[in-house]
Amino acid sequence: MAGWDSNRLMEPKTGFCRQTGNYSCLRPPIPLQPINQPLSATEFCFSIFNSTFTDGATTFSVNTTTGETLSYSQFVSQVRSLAYSLQQRYSLCQNDVAFILSPPSIHIPVVYFALLSLGIVVSPANPLSSNTEIAHQIQLSKPVVAFVTLETSHKIPSLTHGTILLDSPEFLSLLTQSNIVNGLTKSVKVNQSDTAAILYSSGTTG
Repeated sequence: MAGWDSNRLMEPKTGFCRQTGNYSCLRPPIPLQPINQPLSATEFCFSIFNSTFTDGATTFSVNTTTGETLSYSQFVSQVRSLAYSLQQRYSLCQNDVAFILSPPSIHIPVVYFALLSLGIVVSPANPLSSNTEIAHQIQLSKPVVAFVTLETSHKIPSLTHGTILLDSPEFLSLLTQSNIVNGLTKSVKVNQSDTAAILYSSGTTG
C-alpha cells in the first residue's frame, strides 16, 4: 500500500501487522541459491540445520507419545543410511514416486529427507482415508513403493518395489547401515524445478 510503513505498524516482538492482520517472520531472510543450481530440499535444509545445530547431541525430534527422541547427529546418520538402503536394496531411482501412508511417527522426517535427497517424489496420504480414496490417490500418483505401518498396509495394492513397514525390525535395520561411508550413495543431481511432492486435499486443506 502506497505511503504505508509496514515496519512502523508491525509489532517488533510478535511480527503482527495491525494493518493486514498477518504475522511476519522475525528471523533474517535466508539467502536462496540461484534457481538453476542443482539443489535438493534435503541439501538446502541441512545447510541451514548445520549452522543451527552446532552440537550434534542436540535433540532434533521427539515422539511425545513414547518419549523417544532423536538427536541431530542421529537424524543425519539415519537419513544417509536410509537413502543408501533405498538405492542399494530397493533400487529406487530419481523421479520414482513413494506413497506414504502412516500415522505420525518419529521416522517420517527421516523418510522424507532420505527420499528427497535421492530426487524421489514423496506422496503422503491421510491414513484415515477410505480404501476407495487411497486407491484413487495411488492411481493418480503411480507410486513404485509405499511406506506404511501394520495398521495401514492392507490399503495398499501390489507395487513394483512393494511396501516398507515403518514399524518393523527390517525398517529399523535400514536406518543403521554400518558399512556406509561418505559418498558411497550414488550421486543424484536434483534440480530445484524437479517435482518434490504430490499432495492431496480433502477440501479443507487446499
